[in-house]
Amino acid sequence: MPQSVFRPASARTLDLIAQLNQEQRCNFLMASNYVNPSAAKLGYLLDDLVHVGPRGPRVTYLLSSGLEALSAAIKLARHTAVRDGRDNGGWILLIDPHDRYQGFMDPVGAGTDAALIPHVVSAPTATEASERYGTTPWAGVIVVREPDTDLDDPRLRALLADCRQGGGLVILSCTDLELTGTDIFANPLDADAVVFGETLADRQVPFGALTMADEVQKIWRNHTDCFAHTSTYGGNVVCAEVVLDVLDRAGVITDRHRAVMSRIEADPRTTIEYWGRHINPTIADMARTFNLNPDVRRAAGGRLTVGDGRDVIDCAGGFGSNLRGHNPPDLVPEVLKAHDPDHDYFVDLERELAELTGLPHAFPSVSGAIGNHTAVTLAALAQPGRRTVVTFKGNYGGKTLFSLNLSKYGPQKTESVEDAFRPYYAKLVYLDPFAPDAVEQFQRVVREDPVALVWFELIQGASCRMLPADLLAAVDQLRAEAGYLVGVDEVLTGGWRSGTHYLAHRDVMRRADIVTLGKTISDMTMPAAAVMVSADVHRRATKTDPEQVRRLRDAYRHNLGAHIAVHALRTMDPETVARHQDAYAGFRTALDAICRESNVLGPVAGRAAHLRLTLAGRGLSFAQGSVPHTLLTLALADLIFQRGGVYVPLLGIRHRVAADPVDLADLAARIETATRDLTPPMIYRHALGCLLGQKSSLLGRLLKGRAATPRVPARSVPDSSLTRP
Repeated sequence: MPQSVFRPASARTLDLIAQLNQEQRCNFLMASNYVNPSAAKLGYLLDDLVHVGPRGPRVTYLLSSGLEALSAAIKLARHTAVRDGRDNGGWILLIDPHDRYQGFMDPVGAGTDAALIPHVVSAPTATEASERYGTTPWAGVIVVREPDTDLDDPRLRALLADCRQGGGLVILSCTDLELTGTDIFANPLDADAVVFGETLADRQVPFGALTMADEVQKIWRNHTDCFAHTSTYGGNVVCAEVVLDVLDRAGVITDRHRAVMSRIEADPRTTIEYWGRHINPTIADMARTFNLNPDVRRAAGGRLTVGDGRDVIDCAGGFGSNLRGHNPPDLVPEVLKAHDPDHDYFVDLERELAELTGLPHAFPSVSGAIGNHTAVTLAALAQPGRRTVVTFKGNYGGKTLFSLNLSKYGPQKTESVEDAFRPYYAKLVYLDPFAPDAVEQFQRVVREDPVALVWFELIQGASCRMLPADLLAAVDQLRAEAGYLVGVDEVLTGGWRSGTHYLAHRDVMRRADIVTLGKTISDMTMPAAAVMVSADVHRRATKTDPEQVRRLRDAYRHNLGAHIAVHALRTMDPETVARHQDAYAGFRTALDAICRESNVLGPVAGRAAHLRLTLAGRGLSFAQGSVPHTLLTLALADLIFQRGGVYVPLLGIRHRVAADPVDLADLAARIETATRDLTPPMIYRHALGCLLGQKSSLLGRLLKGRAATPRVPARSVPDSSLTRP
């Protein structure tokens, strides 16, 4: 088996995942904003074990890799420097004895100013750092801890003291330190934050964590910056439970911890209390206000059973991660019980994806964000003489150190200060795809500048707006003339979610050179993503740096994740796909009719199984991403949840791709029932009531009028199913 950060899945890991599946525990729901007991327990435990800052509570961001956690730490240091008026270039120093990360920052050796991640430098020791970089004003110094790292080295201590004196953060990275007991949680440097990686999960599942001192994390404790670093799969139940199990077997968890964690598991109010205290305080407040934290007791297929016994149709689905829905019933007998750790399932997955995409070479990842970074790295290696990347405003590409460049002008504002995470990649050109002269602007850029890569989402995820046909035609037609590669982010749109093909862009243009995939290949079970590239890109990248291509191909090979993904893909034969697509076409017809008759709904945005309800009506038309638009969207989504039993956060309909036609018919009926007779003033009153904490009284008034809440039937389940396992 090729070298990877992961070990083969143990029997214990397979049994634990099987148990969670059979108990129908909800694994993914609201990206890393999913309030669940497993994440809350892990956040509480890390607060108690990792002593950063003079006082608590410590906050931990849960992610899918140590690399994502390291990215979050660098962003934290840079944002802090910008806030404090120390705009000295955002310089970050890694004391990294084995030079683990420099290839990630600067894959083609362009230099610190022109690197994919500018102004991040490495040195094996503090002495060499001082010799190389002199008196550079550091926004942060990250010490990559190895088993033999001398943390009492006076030269290291002096370097860290200088960093602190200049206002910089000190961060301790334990991503490659094996878990042998509580020593991994020690903080002898009095660091402001500590980074963990896959070793905390015994290298069994994708995992990363950034634990921050209370004072340090407060920079992100507001309604904009609370989204500064989130991820699709972060804080999922499977990975959190594997980490908790590993920590328990390592003797880290005490009876005192177990007592607290039992309360977190048993009581939804305690769950959100601890999740808010130790995972993301501001998002917890938003969840309480707008019912974004349903008390999910069971999750199966496209439906949830919540604490009061109601049957709820899930339209969040891990922000589009659900190919077949929650807890596929065949997962245990056909994957977990049949898994052979000695078989290379990634070879099988590559073969399946090559057939579906027409691109022969696959590179594994554990998240769309890391996948997008890998994709741009491969483009840079394939085009070593070119630097410029052209992308479009409105994209969402993730929040790691390069992928955030691709999200910078998206509709979700995630930084309260302009260029909070600067410096960004220097050679990026952003075009407004919906500008009247977008085609002319694009033609001029690619003809005047040697562009390496044109990168985009076909349907922009947050808004469900598809790029204009004439712009897509121009991107397609000028490829040979201008010599650029075309890369398409299909993390959300792929997997038959947005078109007739597996890749949505194949409905409207020739095949891209590079494509990123994610979300649906997780099968709502295991964080997974992949980058597919053409034979030409693979050949040219290998010619530039064969060792780096090998590293990208091997580093995140997760054999169990590949097995889960390949099994899910093989269940989706052409006849099955066609049947589901016909069902969604009927659903769209019904939904369009509902919206035409509604007082508050505008035209449906998006395609196929990638849809979004829009607001329309007097006083409801605000720019997407604006505060009024967001508040009204949250309020309407909550009304649909309360009145119709449909969980539709931010009005995005990302129900499972392999939907039951009966579920889709029920979904349309529930949306119609929930929005019937709603008026703009009612949405305003509900939003105000939520904000003032008076939602119950406002709903009581609604119940007396024509907007009476329809009764959503409880599912027929035994009482024991409503008790958390």
